[in-house]
Amino acid sequence: MEDFETFKASRLKIDPSSREMTDHQWKQSYAANRSARERVGISSDSEGKGNKRRKSNSANSSDDESLIRGSQRPSTVSGPSNLRQVVRQQSAYADLRLMIDILAWVAIAFFLMIAVISMFFYTSAPVAIISLLWAGVQIIGVVVARLLVHVVVDIPDIALHRSLLKNLPQSLS
Repeated sequence: MEDFETFKASRLKIDPSSREMTDHQWKQSYAANRSARERVGISSDSEGKGNKRRKSNSANSSDDESLIRGSQRPSTVSGPSNLRQVVRQQSAYADLRLMIDILAWVAIAFFLMIAVISMFFYTSAPVAIISLLWAGVQIIGVVVARLLVHVVVDIPDIALHRSLLKNLPQSLS
């Protein structure tokens, strides 16, 4: 971010709830963003020139793109995984993701507890095995539902990210 106004405009695009922030909160947010960018080595004056932390005598020391990203070598992560990581770092729905994860773990613990308690009441082995298998199916269902909900939460963020990339001038991308 070059200046406060650019930071504020990009934040409003990503997080609609930031419209309710006061001037003091905006200044705090901007200061936190600048300090975080300086911590990882990307300052406003070195954004196009690379990272402040230079590699020592590496074969890839001229790779400015990897320096801007803050990594020391080109990423081996695939494109969609990298996109998901970037989008989730800039997402306005981090608290929703945390809530989904907590609810999923609570549901898994609940189904495990039901399975363990039901084992005490069933005296025949086939019924107990069926009860354990049913608990396994329920746990698999919770995990699949959690993953699907995360995908649904990512859809608006990915759409916003792609629309922002389309609006960038071709010389920057």
